[in-house]
Amino acid sequence: MKFLLLACALEAHYVLLRSFASLQSRLVETIILLFSAGIFYLISCWLLWDRPPGLPVPRPSDAPCLRLRWIILAALAFRITVWPLYPALSDDPFRYRWEGKLQSAGGNPYETRPRDPEWARLRDSAFPQVVGKDFKAVYGPLLELIERGTYVVVSRFEADPRRQVFWFKVPSAFFDLCILAALSLLLKARGLRAELLMVYAWSPLPIVEFWATGHNDSVEILFVLLALLAASRNRWTWAFAALSMATAAKLWPALLFPLFIGWNGKWPVRWYQWWVALPIFALFALPYWTNIWENARFATGFVSGWRNNDSLYGAVLWAANGDAYLAKKTAFAIMAAAVAAVTLLRWPLEKGALAVIATILLFSSNCHPWYLTWLLPMLAFYPLPAFLLWTAVVPLAYESVIRWTALGEWAGPSELRWYAYVPVFALLVWHAVTAGAQIRSRPSAVE
Repeated sequence: MKFLLLACALEAHYVLLRSFASLQSRLVETIILLFSAGIFYLISCWLLWDRPPGLPVPRPSDAPCLRLRWIILAALAFRITVWPLYPALSDDPFRYRWEGKLQSAGGNPYETRPRDPEWARLRDSAFPQVVGKDFKAVYGPLLELIERGTYVVVSRFEADPRRQVFWFKVPSAFFDLCILAALSLLLKARGLRAELLMVYAWSPLPIVEFWATGHNDSVEILFVLLALLAASRNRWTWAFAALSMATAAKLWPALLFPLFIGWNGKWPVRWYQWWVALPIFALFALPYWTNIWENARFATGFVSGWRNNDSLYGAVLWAANGDAYLAKKTAFAIMAAAVAAVTLLRWPLEKGALAVIATILLFSSNCHPWYLTWLLPMLAFYPLPAFLLWTAVVPLAYESVIRWTALGEWAGPSELRWYAYVPVFALLVWHAVTAGAQIRSRPSAVE
């Protein structure tokens, strides 16, 4: 009954959100609604366990067992409710459509900028909202192929450019549904309760980011989960193939390769299975073969470049005396150290992936709300309270969209973000202290 009431409360939030004629004209109300939905989501997660989740895998709750089908039905209801919303919290879908249209016209998105005069004929009523008009493509070739295919299909039944943008949400929503299936299988493979799917399925983040806005991050998340699923069954070649597909969508999954390769104390464990990545990368690169170093340098801007909703990156930049290039190198070094640490410690893959992804997000200069969807599936296995809270309060970061919509200016880092980060860091410190105390209080083994 508790979960039914919480599901109804969450659905009421999405119904109210759907009632807004335009999210851009009701941004303050939208942020408040998403923040409120996050509170009900946290309560739902709390009730899954009979104590605050912590080290390392949650203990089953004594609460009434929640049937998986009801979790999925509620999750589908949430998603269907927000589906009619037009992308408003981000202009990224406009960029997806432009890149798809460019490829359909014979252009290479890795060599072309939206402002390039030779492609001016592609400009239409949706062009003013295309983001990054002075930059070439930074998405991986898998996403570029999806954009091309989506445009070819959508343009056959919808002529209006702005309405075409709406249908670019379809791939994101489809891959999100696949995530639900893959995560359910992975939980079963790891011997965990099926109800833990709710950690992802009921989170407002994928509901809003994938179904209301249409961000493409669901693609690489799915393939990361498929890689973990294959690894759980000791099918390592398939695991590396799936991880290669994830990296062909966006670059960050490449940092997970060392975890999958493993280390036995002397040498790599799976030193040859990862070679399957090479032909996969080559296959996806063939349609776009070009000099992509400029694109790659720009893509690293999310680590150190434009600042948005960053946290620990500010400390790195301060330590670098404001030198952005030194801050970028330092941030990459910290991420590399995290990868090396979890690999050498031989952590379970899900735990290691959570640590690496969290390090990426905490030390990057740019942390959009939808980036936190990368964390969500791993929280079903290691539900750290701080990270669950982070996913719930991150809608505060959309405060920057208000100025962007009104004035066309990006405000950069806002002081409002600390209302989210201070509680998150406080919980991280609390978790570290209590975990350390638990370890010290364990009785020593008697020989």
